[in-house]
Amino acid sequence: EPQYEVEVETDVLYGVNATILPVLFQITMEAVPEALLMDVYQPVDAPGDRPVMLVFHTGNFLPFPQNNGTGGTKEDSTVVELCTRLAQRGYVAASLDYRLGWNPADPSQDFRKFFLINAAYRGVQDARTAVRYMRLLAEDGNVQGEVNPYQIDPDKIGIWGVGTGGYIVAATATLDAYQEIVIPKFLIDLGTGSPVPM
Repeated sequence: EPQYEVEVETDVLYGVNATILPVLFQITMEAVPEALLMDVYQPVDAPGDRPVMLVFHTGNFLPFPQNNGTGGTKEDSTVVELCTRLAQRGYVAASLDYRLGWNPADPSQDFRKFFLINAAYRGVQDARTAVRYMRLLAEDGNVQGEVNPYQIDPDKIGIWGVGTGGYIVAATATLDAYQEIVIPKFLIDLGTGSPVPM
């Protein structure tokens, strides 16, 4: 049963990183910076030292509606409901956008795998950025000088994925070092005669 009312802060900037979407849609031939945004759901009048849950939406690593799904944004009804219920129970929950993009229509299976694995890896990078952002907020504060505005416990940060977001969570939880992905399974020859890590 819900204990707390929920307050939502939308479009909180948690990082900036390069996106390849303009390249895929042939708008430009280089990666461009993308603002990484999240909606933060927090319990009103809950005690401090709140645990945090970072929630990643589904969407096949493609933007909505190009993903041919019913969702694929931080505003998906499933993610909104999940974050709301968590906040009602005393958590700070954040629904996060993350970088998307790969070409599922490429005629080469190797290129499709290459770009899909890269999309998942960008999701891992964005998940780690979000964790670092929350810890930084708790320890050093934001640009307005507010230290720990969400009253979180920086040692209690979890991640949760819905659909494709589950891939991000699983990879984030299991990959700790670059050497873990430089294995034969994740090597590809892009026509140079020398395999490179995906």
